[in-house]
Amino acid sequence: MRSLQTKPYMFNNEEGLFIQALGASVSIKATSEQTSGVFNLFEVSCPPHFSTPMHIHYTEDVAVYILEGTLTFFWGSDEKEAIAGSFFYQPRGTPHGFRVKFGSPARILYITFPAGFDHFMIEQELLYPVANHEENAARYKIEILGPLPELSHSNNTRTQQVHPGTR
Repeated sequence: MRSLQTKPYMFNNEEGLFIQALGASVSIKATSEQTSGVFNLFEVSCPPHFSTPMHIHYTEDVAVYILEGTLTFFWGSDEKEAIAGSFFYQPRGTPHGFRVKFGSPARILYITFPAGFDHFMIEQELLYPVANHEENAARYKIEILGPLPELSHSNNTRTQQVHPGTR
């Protein structure tokens, strides 16, 4: 008989399921199966100038912790700069995306809850480049809105720099 209790496990650095997504290297540290559907944890290494499209998760909340590098996060019409040590929470239904700033790479922890986003990520890699990403995203209740807005270098009213320990 199979136990209903989630089993403890540990991954060392460089362990986990490794995939490529939109040009970033992703290590899946916590799958839906490993957490009994509670959450997913991804370690994402983003190359310089990497960006996601603006998108909405309708079934998951998203939390991001910046380990290395500088990112610009977008929430609807808001834009925030984040350095290593910054944390962002994006409730489901929030249009968002991010871009790696400057010419350096970035590394983040990306957490989704409840779990399930790992299945989308794995399927995207298996189907790339033949898949229609918008259609596949829609099957997982993710809406792709298009590219991120241009950075607002001259519009300081829209951009805020976030440092760890401040709001």
